[in-house]
Amino acid sequence: MTEPYFTLNTGKKIPAVGFGCAFGNWTDETEMQGFRPELAWHGVTEALKAGYQHLDTAHCYATERHVGDIVGRSLSEGKLQREDLFITTKLAHPAAPPHVAISHRLTWNWTSVEDIQQRVMDDFEASKDKLGMGYVDLLLMHWPGDFVNKDKGFGREARLAIWEVFESLNKRGDAHAIGVCNFTANHIEDLISAGRTVPAVNQFELHPYCQDPELEAYCQSQGILVEAYAPFASGAYGILKDPVISEIAQQTGRSTGQVILRWQLQCGRVVLPKSSNPQRMAQNLELFDFELSDEQIAKINALAPKEAKRSTVDPATIA
Repeated sequence: MTEPYFTLNTGKKIPAVGFGCAFGNWTDETEMQGFRPELAWHGVTEALKAGYQHLDTAHCYATERHVGDIVGRSLSEGKLQREDLFITTKLAHPAAPPHVAISHRLTWNWTSVEDIQQRVMDDFEASKDKLGMGYVDLLLMHWPGDFVNKDKGFGREARLAIWEVFESLNKRGDAHAIGVCNFTANHIEDLISAGRTVPAVNQFELHPYCQDPELEAYCQSQGILVEAYAPFASGAYGILKDPVISEIAQQTGRSTGQVILRWQLQCGRVVLPKSSNPQRMAQNLELFDFELSDEQIAKINALAPKEAKRSTVDPATIA
């Protein structure tokens, strides 16, 4: 892959490398777990300096205000035009476990909301206000359902209700493309079988220790672009020190992070790395002047364990 863009099923181009705007800790149990939005002031500022055009945030990350403010300053100074950027945000994140520091105002149990469509619409308007933008390039349904409710009928109806709001936002131009996040093939089928708009994107955790070739093949068959979040497993499992990846890095003269990201791109995925280090941010964009061989790709594919090593909830557990 030499072109730094993919094309969505809407015909719109999306930068192949985005900057993840979820700052915090989810994997180290010795420290506070949850979001740290204050880290976004430095991170997003440096990401724009490094040349990122694709910023991936979410209502529950509490970083939309930071993205909006930092981007707004660049726009006011004439450094960027809105059309230069691809902004993604996400809605409908279920309430998190009590030990995770996420605002209860930004997440909610689907079963406890009186009018789920109105809640989603209100959250979108709040997100748009924080971003200070008239539209987003991509709007994603953050999760396919509640973490605790195991009623498949309720889950399906709730997904369809939220998707109807997304379709209305897409139709009126507030969201130029709509997609899903953390969806299994069954979750997506609920939308498609009901005759609804096919999602442009399915974003889910995807790295060498967490692969799902069946889901990827399904998405490809439906024209749905795969986005890989947590490409380095959110710092867990020592993935950046894996001996196979380290050997390939030595062979290519690249860092292990660059090897993982290049593997993602050659597999046809948008990738969303996050870093607070300006040098690594720049490295994570330097991916289009080298290629991995078929043999190297196969070696990384073979790293997938029998049971995926995840840094978050397994979407298959959601009804």
